Amino acid sequence: MPQNIESWKAFEELYEEGKIKSIGVSNFSIEDLKRLMAETKIKPMVNQIKVHIGHSNTELVEFCQKEGILVEAYSPLATGKIFDYENVQKMAEKYNVSVAQLSIRWCLQKDMLPLPKSVHRDRIFEKIALDFEISKEDMDILSSY
Repeated sequence: MPQNIESWKAFEELYEEGKIKSIGVSNFSIEDLKRLMAETKIKPMVNQIKVHIGHSNTELVEFCQKEGILVEAYSPLATGKIFDYENVQKMAEKYNVSVAQLSIRWCLQKDMLPLPKSVHRDRIFEKIALDFEISKEDMDILSSY
């Protein structure tokens, strides 16, 4: 962690000089974040972590949100494994959306920034068509997987 502290202090300088607009971390645990915040001036603005239906990472997400750290959910489609979850498929059918749309919307409704990826134009456009809302009851069900 000492290397992280020194690197972070360099990022702080760049941020204070206006050379970068935000600074964040990736895959930091609660303990990592607490130590970083205790030993530096600027709190991370984002923590990029693996989050998806079936891997909610609830404690870390709640800690980040309490601290005002944006959670960027990488792998919101569980590196493609989400398409094999029959219960998620059924829930997507209920909303008349794709599994990808349901998964990304779940992240958004949990106040996270999903980071899906695709090289296929049609899939990219599908993933941004999120003009529906998952009910609280269904969010609770999806979050329990």
